Amino acid sequence: MISSLTSAKVIICVGSGGVGKTTVASAIAFQAAVEGKKVIVLTVDPARRLKTTMGLSDDQDMVQVQHPSFKGELWASVIDNKKTFDDFVRRAAGKAGGNVERILKNKLYIQLSTTLSGSQEFTAVEKLYSVYESQKFDLIVLDTPPAQHAMDFLVAPQKLSDLFNDNIAKWFREPGTKRVGILTRIVQTGTKQVMKALENLTGSEFISELAEFFRDVEKWQTRLEERTSAVHRLLVGEQSHFVLVTSFDESKLQEAEHFSKEIRKGGYRLSAVIINRAYPSGIGTGLDLQFSAKGGTDLERTYMKTQDYYRQRDRIFEKFFIRMGHEGQILRLPELESDVSDLAGVEEMAQELKT
Repeated sequence: MISSLTSAKVIICVGSGGVGKTTVASAIAFQAAVEGKKVIVLTVDPARRLKTTMGLSDDQDMVQVQHPSFKGELWASVIDNKKTFDDFVRRAAGKAGGNVERILKNKLYIQLSTTLSGSQEFTAVEKLYSVYESQKFDLIVLDTPPAQHAMDFLVAPQKLSDLFNDNIAKWFREPGTKRVGILTRIVQTGTKQVMKALENLTGSEFISELAEFFRDVEKWQTRLEERTSAVHRLLVGEQSHFVLVTSFDESKLQEAEHFSKEIRKGGYRLSAVIINRAYPSGIGTGLDLQFSAKGGTDLERTYMKTQDYYRQRDRIFEKFFIRMGHEGQILRLPELESDVSDLAGVEEMAQELKT
C-alpha cells in the first residue's frame, strides 16, 4: 500500500477521463486486500471496465473477488445511478413519504436522477456514505466519475441540494394563481425558449409535473440537505484521503497542478499524486542502457532518439516534482504492455504501488 494511505478508511480517486483512474483505484483496493484489509472498490464506470476486470456479470452490482494472495477480502461494485438515487429517496422520505412511488415515476425526477448534471456525482458520494455507514469494510476506494475539473465532483452534491432550496421549491408549491403568476413572469422575462425546451423534455404537462414534483419532495428536502452536509464532513475528515491520478503530457501535468490546488483549497486531504503511464514497462523510470553497436545505423539512431525523448520527459517530471513536492506522495507508474482488462493486470499494477 502507498505509505501515505496506510491510515485511510476512505480513498477517493479523482482526475480527468482517460488517465486510467479506474485501473488505479482497482489496484489500490487489490493491494489493500493482499495486506489483509476487507476493502470495497466503488465506481460509476461508464465504460464498464471494472465489470470486466473484476469479473462482475450483468446481473450483479456487487461481487467478492477471489485471489490466492488475498489475506483480507476484496469486493467490487459498479454504482447503479438510478437505483442509488431511488434508494436514497425511499430512505429520506421514510414513513412520511406516502408519495414515494409517485415521485419515482415523475418525468422530471427521472431526468434529474439519470441525466441531470451532478446526478452521477451525487449518487457516487451517496453510495460511498451508505457503505461507510454500514461499517462493513476496513477501507472504501471510490473511483469518481470522469470530470473536466476535479472540483466538479466535490461541489456537485451541493449544487444538487440547492435545487431543492426552499426559496426555489416554494414557487412551485404555492397553490392557485400565485404559482401561475410567478411562472408567467418567468416566461415574460426572456426564458420562454428554456421553458419550451423543458416542456419538450418532460412532455406537454411540464408545469404541472414540476409543481407536483416539488410538492412531493418537500418531505425529504431537509434530509437531502443533512445528507449533503454529512458527506462533506466525511470527505474533509482525517479518515478520507484523496488520490489525484494523471498521465504524462505537459497539459495533463498542468491540469493536475491546478486540480491539486483546488482540492487543498476545499479543505480536502490530498495524500498522493499518481502519474500513470509515465514510462515504458520493464525499463525503469529512465533509459540508462548503453547501446553497444557502433556507427550510424538506423537502429542506433532510433535508440538514441528514444533515449533523448525519455530524458526530456524526466526533466519535465523533475520540474513537476519540485512544484508539487508539498502535495503529498508522488508516484510514477509504467505504461503496461497491454490494457488492463483482467485481475492479472490489476495485480501487475498493484505491485507497482507497493512503496
